[in-house]
Amino acid sequence: MSSLPSQTFPTPESVAEHAARTIARNMREAVLARGVCVIALTGGNTPVRTYELLSAQDVPWHSVHVVQTDDRVLPEAETGSNWRMIRETLLDPASVPEELRHPMPVGAPDPASAARDHARLLRSLTPSGHADLVLLQLGPDGHLASLFADRYEPGDTSGVTLTTTADGALRMTQTLPALCGAATRIVLATGAGKTEAVAKLAAGTDDTFATRSFLGSDGMLLLDVRAAGAHA
Repeated sequence: MSSLPSQTFPTPESVAEHAARTIARNMREAVLARGVCVIALTGGNTPVRTYELLSAQDVPWHSVHVVQTDDRVLPEAETGSNWRMIRETLLDPASVPEELRHPMPVGAPDPASAARDHARLLRSLTPSGHADLVLLQLGPDGHLASLFADRYEPGDTSGVTLTTTADGALRMTQTLPALCGAATRIVLATGAGKTEAVAKLAAGTDDTFATRSFLGSDGMLLLDVRAAGAHA
């Protein structure tokens, strides 16, 4: 993994512990520097333990806006499944103020219009228009957020857009330039189910372009030994 900014840990638990400490430290630094912090969080199974540990960290949650990287569009749903997981594992245990919680409007009757409105909201939260920190997990095929190979526009500067999965499910996601604009960018990958994706990422295959762009030279790819496989 010499070509990627990665760190490998013995277990998923040690990955989560390191991620939680790193996120908490960066959040404190942002609040100290500017009085506020914006973090963009992903869903899925891999980040669950990180969120549980993060909820117990010493963090000034009254100064932290929490937004999403992506979620599934579900007509008339109050919030998406990714947000529900984030709320249950992090926001509620940490008592994050309601006014600082910004779920994606996945249940809006006009998702395209809602995506544009949400993009304006996200841009208004920081001087740069980008989150201070973005946490993502590596998809089993090497993708991240809801940026699936050949189903998104890499140069899309709208901030939030709609995409579809291979089976046609509609997703709302931050665009690649929006995600890449964060000062701190972290990708988690744990378990043998991510070994192939890590190998593709190391090989630089076309369908991992978004993940490689997001990591750049100064992002953080946090792996356990099973996900790292031969690249440990």
